[in-house]
Amino acid sequence: MLLILFEGAWRGGILSLFAAKAGAKKVLAVEGSKIAEHIPLIARENGYADIIQVFHCKVEDVSLDMEEKVDIIISEWMGFYLLHEAMLSSVLYARDQFLSDEGIIFPSNAKLYVSPCSMETYFNEQFYFWDNVYGFNMSSFKNYAHKGKQTKPEVCEVNPTDLLAEPVCIKEFNLRYINESDIQNFSCTNFVGITKSGIYQGLALWFVCEFEGRTYDEKGEENGSLVTLSTAPSSTLTHWKQTVIILGNTKDKNNYNSNESPSKILKVESASGNSNNETDGSDCNSEYFVEEDEVVGWKLDFSRSEVEKRHYTIVMESLDPEEAEHPIPCVCPMPRCVIIARMIESEEEKLIEEEEDYE
Repeated sequence: MLLILFEGAWRGGILSLFAAKAGAKKVLAVEGSKIAEHIPLIARENGYADIIQVFHCKVEDVSLDMEEKVDIIISEWMGFYLLHEAMLSSVLYARDQFLSDEGIIFPSNAKLYVSPCSMETYFNEQFYFWDNVYGFNMSSFKNYAHKGKQTKPEVCEVNPTDLLAEPVCIKEFNLRYINESDIQNFSCTNFVGITKSGIYQGLALWFVCEFEGRTYDEKGEENGSLVTLSTAPSSTLTHWKQTVIILGNTKDKNNYNSNESPSKILKVESASGNSNNETDGSDCNSEYFVEEDEVVGWKLDFSRSEVEKRHYTIVMESLDPEEAEHPIPCVCPMPRCVIIARMIESEEEKLIEEEEDYE
């Protein structure tokens, strides 16, 4: 038995149809919008009326009058940067209420990535054109417009060539085992080495979801495959695009000081409505030029709203790589971090060799 969550208006019951076509004996489709009224008609038109059962309600209101639990839960719950407008809490509820002990969830894992990026094209289109509007200097609007973009994460397309460093995974969710506390609040501290010189203007966020279909037989041979949905800049563009935390005040685009680094704290709201920055936008997390092999760092705090659980507040703090404490292990190229990383790698190799010798 298979449970489909959140068919969504734009899908029109397609997930349920795919499941029925793949051989599911019973498909329970849960959808709260009015599209639920049309799914039975679609199922009948395709010969699956006896297989697809529709619940026009929230999953929290579903009542299953049966002892047997579902074997698979499929849901497209992901929001922008994975968490904004996401319906992960409902998936966890369905898992705890309806999924069998041996059941599986698709997607099975979700990973959140971040990388510093340049946004020159975006900045030119959104801000710098105010410097010369039909020959008039209207640069006062530039800072006003920029400050508005800082209050909320910006959903946009990031070119892979605009990434200034290798991405780092800042959070991984195993859908089979995480709970509400894992998604309520979390933070990460990261330092990375710049791989491409450029203007550091934002932090790009995206996610990758994994659909684990691999199994192993008694001989240890692998069957099935791992399917991946990536929203990375290097992958095929999806409707999620990427999400960028825009850094602080705009400068003269021809006057960047390579010795000047971001400072203070920037707070952005993914919820709709009014949002407030920690600063006045004049000196927080200023965009600046970074060179190859330079190290930049940040701390990100994600806090879910107590009122609207599908909204998060993100607080970004830029960190001085010389003064702030680095995580262990750290992927940055500073000598201390490189030495520690090599020591850890060496110890892991020794453990693997010892295990192989023991076997």
